[in-house]
Amino acid sequence: MSARVISIANSKGGVGKTTTCVSLAEAFAASGMRTLVIDLDTQANASLLIFGNNGDEHLFEAINDYMTISDWLLENFFANEQRRLGEFIITDASDVSFKGKPLPLDLIPSSPRLRKTERELIFELTAKGYAMEALQNQVGRRLRDDLNLLKAQYDVILFDCPPGISVMTESVLAASHLIIVPTIPDFMSTLGLDLFTGDIMKNLRDRDIETLPCVLATRYDGSSHQQVVLGAMRDASSAAETEFAMFKTVIPMKPGFASNPIELGPDPTLQAKWSGEALAIIEQLLAEVREKVA
Repeated sequence: MSARVISIANSKGGVGKTTTCVSLAEAFAASGMRTLVIDLDTQANASLLIFGNNGDEHLFEAINDYMTISDWLLENFFANEQRRLGEFIITDASDVSFKGKPLPLDLIPSSPRLRKTERELIFELTAKGYAMEALQNQVGRRLRDDLNLLKAQYDVILFDCPPGISVMTESVLAASHLIIVPTIPDFMSTLGLDLFTGDIMKNLRDRDIETLPCVLATRYDGSSHQQVVLGAMRDASSAAETEFAMFKTVIPMKPGFASNPIELGPDPTLQAKWSGEALAIIEQLLAEVREKVA
């Protein structure tokens, strides 16, 4: 079976997108699935969390060697010679081990240059008379072509998307088998949820794609307010005209998620990185995700 493409996205930052992406990716890799993470966020937090110890040095090296997703975009629209997406992969990028062996997780890191590159691309193509829809189609086509070349090499490809919607994010969402929308069940975090999922659905339907975004409740503290909001979210997800589904798994606000890699020591393990009950919850989420992309 060719790789399943999973995107983690939300218009709001600070809701656990990167933690969700990296924990799922490492769980997939630990289960024996060939796994690739592509980091689309200019903050490159997913890249740093996967690199772990000395992550800033590894990221700096990737940026200097032109081995980031920003460089792929730059070369494919501004350079005479274009490398395919697979040529930007850093193999075995994770520094954690599982059952005494290095975790086999591959990565295409992000770069702070990505946002600038996207902006330059928009200016360049609109100056040539391209409408935004045509620009989006150009980026989407090249991304799909390169992803299709990678699908035989991997079982799962995960994208960590930046907050909001960008040219790259829209292209990735259209290529995804599953869109995970991490959301804190509180008033501020859910305020734009319907609008975000509605925008996703409209863009996908315009392309005759029927992928339903799936909301993941994160940073749940069990307060009465969050209980009410979570219940309302579940009710909305089961409505006849819903724009999103929901995972049964809930990610709690507890230690063990997104541990600081620097604190894990020189030879970190997967169990140490996702400590306490975190690993069991991640495995529960992994089972749901596998069922949805089967």
